[in-house]
This record gives sequence, structure tokens and C-alpha cells, in this order.
Amino acid sequence: MDNRIALIGVLVSFGLVAGFWWKARTGRAKLVRSGELVDLSKLKATKGGKPVQNFGKVATLVQFSTEVCSICVATARLFRDLEKTTPGLKHIEVDITDRMDLAAHFSIMQTPTTLILDKHGMVKARIGGAPRPNVVTEELKKLEQK
Repeated sequence: MDNRIALIGVLVSFGLVAGFWWKARTGRAKLVRSGELVDLSKLKATKGGKPVQNFGKVATLVQFSTEVCSICVATARLFRDLEKTTPGLKHIEVDITDRMDLAAHFSIMQTPTTLILDKHGMVKARIGGAPRPNVVTEELKKLEQK
């Protein structure tokens, strides 16, 4: 009986540590050192029913979502609000539900996943999970300074 209680305690402790570790990593920007240039034609992204053909004048937020992602809706709302209030920012949402080619190419393991691009379309940072607004703002400030 005592061994079972000890085993349950170890499993609960492990679960708590893993949960805190995951929570700490989610929503933070990870710098991308050898940034990749994103090809908008391969994303096949649309905005307002028209194909997206250019990047934002300062930065672009590319949000990868799926149909069943509840966090993606709130993320898109956050990014749309930022786009309205931040000059030179463009938000592009790409549904990867049926786009396993994009998921593999960009190593997307969770949605939402957001790529922060500079004005040339070069990936500068990546956020896995629900983005923290202050993290996004800080990354955009870095791009505005360049």
C-alpha cells in the first residue's frame, strides 16, 4: 500500500513539473538565428478573400491555425487589434488543417504557432502556443528599431 502511495506521489510531482515547464515555454518568442525567407505564394494565404502578395512595411505576423484550435480565435483577435493600432504591421492567418506540407516545412507541432517576420519576409522569431501580448510587442519594437 505504501509503495502505491509513493508511486502516485512521484507521478503527480512529475506531472506538475512537466506542466509548469510546458506553461513556462508556451507563448514566449524564440529567436531564429538563421532566419528563413517566407514565400507568400507557397503559403497560399488570403486576406479579405484576396491572395496576400506583400509583407507589412515594418513586420508581419504569420499565424498558423487549425479548424479545431480554440486558442487560435483569441490569438487572431489579438493580432487583428495589433494590426489596427500598429502602423506597418500585417497579420496573416494560415489554416494548416489540410496543409501538412506547411506543418512539416515550418516544424509546427502546436497551434497557434506564430512567425514574426521583418519587412522583407525573413523569420526573426517564433512563438508556439498562445502568444503573450507583451512578448509580441517587444519583438515588434525590435523590428521597428532596425
